[in-house]
Amino acid sequence: MFNAKFNYDINKIEGIYQIKIDIPWAVKFVSLYLFELDELNILIDSGLNIGTWQKKLFSALKDINFTIQDIDYCIITHMHTDHIGNCLNLKQKNPELKLLMHDITHELLKWETNDENLKELKQEAREIANQLKKYGISEEQGNRIVQFFTYWPRFLQYQYPDIIVHDGDTVLDRLEIIWTPGHSFGHICVFDKKEKYLFSGDHILSRITPHIGNFVVPEYLAEEYKGYDFDNILKHYLASLDKIDKLNPKIIFPAHQEIIFNPHERILQIKEHHKNRLAEISSVIKDNPLTAYRISQIHFGEDLDEMNSYMALSEVLGHLLYLEAQEKVKTIEKNGKLLYYC
Repeated sequence: MFNAKFNYDINKIEGIYQIKIDIPWAVKFVSLYLFELDELNILIDSGLNIGTWQKKLFSALKDINFTIQDIDYCIITHMHTDHIGNCLNLKQKNPELKLLMHDITHELLKWETNDENLKELKQEAREIANQLKKYGISEEQGNRIVQFFTYWPRFLQYQYPDIIVHDGDTVLDRLEIIWTPGHSFGHICVFDKKEKYLFSGDHILSRITPHIGNFVVPEYLAEEYKGYDFDNILKHYLASLDKIDKLNPKIIFPAHQEIIFNPHERILQIKEHHKNRLAEISSVIKDNPLTAYRISQIHFGEDLDEMNSYMALSEVLGHLLYLEAQEKVKTIEKNGKLLYYC
């Protein structure tokens, strides 16, 4: 069912409604999923709080004879604004709705939306920018990265969750919470143990691999999760893929792109993609020391806009740090820049 006026699409697969609504600043959709479980209606993710997005969601619900008051639970997969941005509005429209999110996602949401923490947020962002300058970006690019990290929280609104979940928790007797850090520190997938359906958020997509990059994390949260290696994000992402694969899901319902009917094959494809990228990066720096930024330009091209240029650098860094942890690459410092080689 496609609504041309509001530019959204509704599909029903195995009794699950996929509500695909366009994202204003991107040529893509974000998918929310609505399904019934023991006479309760469950929504995966809340969507955006921007422009007419909320109006589109309510219109889509009406098309399938639902209202926001009919939704009993909303489970947030992760902190990005196209997934968590609308949760306060949903709670205001339906105070009885129970909002669920991972402990890390809640802590980050609380921290980033508190104006009193703006100074600390800027300080953490500045530390990341200073580190990225050692990886090859300019002072001006570093300043814009600080602006980026302090700009996006403006699209978030704090809402205390009714239920805070952790890795391995089970909700409503059969929805298992799988902590899958990589794309986002607090990212979770939701696994229906009976039907073997996986709601993957951005962890597993049908055509592209999710961005693996840097997190801005407050000191108290870093201390709480001090066993987590913040530098080797790719390691955690790949381990999360293995965690999902062992569940042997029947269908994966991702937040973007197409529904995945061959989960094991798709997971193998993603792992192979990262294996190839690791090999390609290693080939570029074989006896040829380069900054991470220059490697990203060679690997992804030099004609990217600033946002995608930063994403490319962050992605390459994820792979370099993974290789460095395995002692497969080395670094030397020259003129204040770190050069990678093997």
